Amino acid sequence: MNETLVNYLRVTSCLEIEKAGSGHPGVCLDGAPIAFSIFKNAVIDCNNPNWQNRDRIVFSAGHASALLYACLNLFGYDIKTEDLQSFRQLGSKCKGHPEVEICGVDATTGPLGQGIGMAVGMAVAEEYLRTKFSHGNLSPIDHYTYCFVGDGDLMEGVAQEAISFAGTQKLSRLILLYDKNDITIEGSTKCSNRENVKQKFVAMGWNVLEVEDGNSVEDIDFAILQAKKNDKPTIIIVKTKIGFGSELEGDAKVHGKPLSKTQIEVLRKNIGYFVPDWALNSQQREEIKTILLGKQKKVDEYKQNIDEYKRKFPQDFLEYQNLIGGQSVELSTLLNDDEENIFDGRKVLGKVLNEVYQMVPMLSLCADLTPSTKTNIIDSGKFSPEDRLGQNIMLGIREHAMGAVCNGIVLSGLRALCSTFMSFANYMTPAIRLSAMMNIPALYVFTHDSILVGEDGPTHQPVEQIATLRAMPNLNVFRPCGKEELLASLQIHLLGKGPSAVLISRSAVEGAKDNFVKALRGGYIIKESKNYVATLISTGTEVSLCKKASKLLEKKGIPIRIVSMPCVEIFDKQSKAYKDKVLDRSKPIICVEASSDNIWHKYSQREDYVFGINRFGESGKQEDVCRALGFEEKNLAKYIERLIFV
Repeated sequence: MNETLVNYLRVTSCLEIEKAGSGHPGVCLDGAPIAFSIFKNAVIDCNNPNWQNRDRIVFSAGHASALLYACLNLFGYDIKTEDLQSFRQLGSKCKGHPEVEICGVDATTGPLGQGIGMAVGMAVAEEYLRTKFSHGNLSPIDHYTYCFVGDGDLMEGVAQEAISFAGTQKLSRLILLYDKNDITIEGSTKCSNRENVKQKFVAMGWNVLEVEDGNSVEDIDFAILQAKKNDKPTIIIVKTKIGFGSELEGDAKVHGKPLSKTQIEVLRKNIGYFVPDWALNSQQREEIKTILLGKQKKVDEYKQNIDEYKRKFPQDFLEYQNLIGGQSVELSTLLNDDEENIFDGRKVLGKVLNEVYQMVPMLSLCADLTPSTKTNIIDSGKFSPEDRLGQNIMLGIREHAMGAVCNGIVLSGLRALCSTFMSFANYMTPAIRLSAMMNIPALYVFTHDSILVGEDGPTHQPVEQIATLRAMPNLNVFRPCGKEELLASLQIHLLGKGPSAVLISRSAVEGAKDNFVKALRGGYIIKESKNYVATLISTGTEVSLCKKASKLLEKKGIPIRIVSMPCVEIFDKQSKAYKDKVLDRSKPIICVEASSDNIWHKYSQREDYVFGINRFGESGKQEDVCRALGFEEKNLAKYIERLIFV
């Protein structure tokens, strides 16, 4: 019966794609036995798809979406025949690539390699939670993570980074199933990639299993059982032929070309499958019913165990619920009137974060830069095979994987942040983009956020990166000028559902004691002046720059109002009345930021009312670089005076 259910998946996937007029039948045909085996072996509950202890299933090969939806339909999820028939149509549950909002989909995938990184993050979260809350055989968390991957996934750099990290960490409950058909869009992989996958994975600390007959569900099932006995992460290399059973079998053309109705009939004949379209016969229904009953038995066993766990360890269970519940807290309690209002941005970041960590437990990921970013959790160790409770996760120099792993951890219900220098944000933009698309609360902390880095030179002085971040939908970008704004930024993040990026300077920045509540609105008047002739909008360290420039102007009798705007996205959501109060458009509005971001033109009335940096930086001391680029208070004061009076 395995074979006939696999053939149901093959034919149904092709029917979805044919009806839509687009899709990827090749992987659906050869990967159907792999997908079926994953769902067959996974402990899942179609009636409670978000059950916390479910086995995670990630289709990193997201172009196999038609196959994934057919599996969800077969295994009882809320994906009906009519949903399959509307594949890739506007408003359909069955979207072009898997999206996490779809019932039964654990991660949004499509950009190859990202799913592997997120699966690694899920395995990290499982190890941490299981170790933290286990008492003998009792634990609220005890699951596996399955990841369906193809040749293209394993070529991506993010996958290489994540795989190496997973091997180092011995994530034994991570199982990659590799659909090895040796074909990509352009043809045989021999033209682009001849590496020995088995040897590479062994070298990176993985357990490697091989299945020679990619059509044998029994062999794949056995490999999965063997993988669960190993103390390393496992890759199961399943040798297949793309487009199996079709007249285009083995041809790269079948990768993304729908089979016609006539070709689907040929497929049916070749694989010996004649059950009507979109249907199961009585034998198939009985077989899938038996499989689902077996899964329900395991779910019921878990419920009995968790009931016993709650009776014996009520406090631990409450802590577990709070940990994955994303509880919110009031960060205003961390304000301290006795502290100085001038500080080093990174040092206060570290201090504030460690105070927040005590209130909101989370994992902190970093790409080999915690001595500089100051984001490490001081009272915790480093996550490792020897210390699964270490909350500091050291990714090494793997920024892209760090973003993807962070996404996987957050998808598992934990709070997590990841940090690096802002100039390296572009290394992880695809992962940030998926955070925003999935609308999950991943927190990105980027330090060394401007030319004020100084001696490290233009390679480490971000100019254009902030524009990339602000252009991303669903991402709040914060550039606080002081401790109070930083706390407000973190407060907004913790109360929200989506991702945030917090940008921090290496240099001293200025705070003010009453800014916390004001900053919660994204932008506010930080310095009022009677009879002001212009308003300056600024962020981060440039708030201090504007204050210094305004003092020079005031000596000449030119009063200036200053607005701090730590978050454009939050400010733009305020009422029109509030925005009009903060930004008086009857007078010049001049925007000041050490970036090339054109977003400021929506506030300023003229093209030249933006004082920014539209070139790469220089190597030298901070003050010398600022002077060379004209980014200092004297030059800013002259610029403002010239705009207003000329």
